[in-house]
Amino acid sequence: MDIAQFKNRHNDKEEITLKISFLKKLSRKKWFKVLKPFIPIIIIILLALILTWLGILRIKKIEHRNELKYVTNWEEATAFYLGEGYFTLDLDELRQDVYEVNGYVKKVSAQKIFPNTIRLDIKEYLPWYYLEYKENCYIFSQEGLILEKEAEYDVCNLGNGIQLVSDQNIMAEGKLIFDTEIYQVVKVLEEFVWEVSIIHIDEDVLRISDGEREIVIESANEFKEQLGKLYLVLEKVNIESIEYKYIDVRFERPVMELL
Repeated sequence: MDIAQFKNRHNDKEEITLKISFLKKLSRKKWFKVLKPFIPIIIIILLALILTWLGILRIKKIEHRNELKYVTNWEEATAFYLGEGYFTLDLDELRQDVYEVNGYVKKVSAQKIFPNTIRLDIKEYLPWYYLEYKENCYIFSQEGLILEKEAEYDVCNLGNGIQLVSDQNIMAEGKLIFDTEIYQVVKVLEEFVWEVSIIHIDEDVLRISDGEREIVIESANEFKEQLGKLYLVLEKVNIESIEYKYIDVRFERPVMELL
């Protein structure tokens, strides 16, 4: 070993000794003893801040799992969040903004994908009923919620949707007044291969038609009992292959008109 190598080795030993001495003195400090358990957390926070400042932990992409048919403007509601910090972005606020951008949004879930992506999963309400009332066209979900209200339209229609007809106001607080009753009776009729096309609503009376046959039921007076009668009658006519034009279940004994 030459003199230069000996000096370098000696200097390295002195440097290590000084570092050890410094760490021993530091470990005796009260403030260090208090902070010691939090040092790993502090290091992680500082690292996150540095990576965020460098742009590595900033949101660069917001994506959706599946193709959407009615909620087509979700990107407008989320564009504001691009560039926000991965750890500071509030998912609850983002979800709320997506809810408010479109009436067809039924449910929103969001998760962060490390290091810079947000993945959304949006469930949509499906348009089910439509109603033309006082020069406005209303579109409702199967649950009876108002999805759209159009004042300017050529034709109020929904393709395969069910038309609602009424001279009275059948809406309150953003939904149909008879939403539960309509939903339940339509579901019963679907079990018997009915394709409901139109429902006339006159006060509490529902007149439901598939274009050829009609069912009459009252929504306010013992509705569940009437619905039970309707099911039994439809079951009987289905088993016996009875052709009918009209069934009214508002009475103790249902009234039926045959073809």
